[in-house]
Amino acid sequence: MLALMTIGRRLRSRIGASDLDPSSVFVLHHVAEKAPLRLSELARCTRLDSSTISRQVKNLEDLGYLERSGDPQDRRASRLRLTDQGRAVLDEAMRARAALVDSATADWSVQDRDQLTTLMTRLTDSIDRVAETETR
Repeated sequence: MLALMTIGRRLRSRIGASDLDPSSVFVLHHVAEKAPLRLSELARCTRLDSSTISRQVKNLEDLGYLERSGDPQDRRASRLRLTDQGRAVLDEAMRARAALVDSATADWSVQDRDQLTTLMTRLTDSIDRVAETETR
């Protein structure tokens, strides 16, 4: 478990290509996957407090990365989606992370890289399954 947390810290500390902080990447990624979604849905799927996610969303709106649109099911609510600029900055942040991992594993065998991918995918799926069970 410590190894996974260390990997996360190392990735965050070595990605200097983007001005986008890791929490913003996290939020933009969730919006990109589930858009259009309500602020309350975003708070729930990120497991962040509503006030925290509201501040984060406001900042990302001010930067031009997120936009709100009306909710056809509830005129009082709005839904979030990425802007073209938000998509571009998220894509760049993800490319920078992928490039770092590719460089770090460049001297690994194909079998080792495949095994890492298989195990990380399996872990991700297991975490999602456990999280779904806990929220029911």
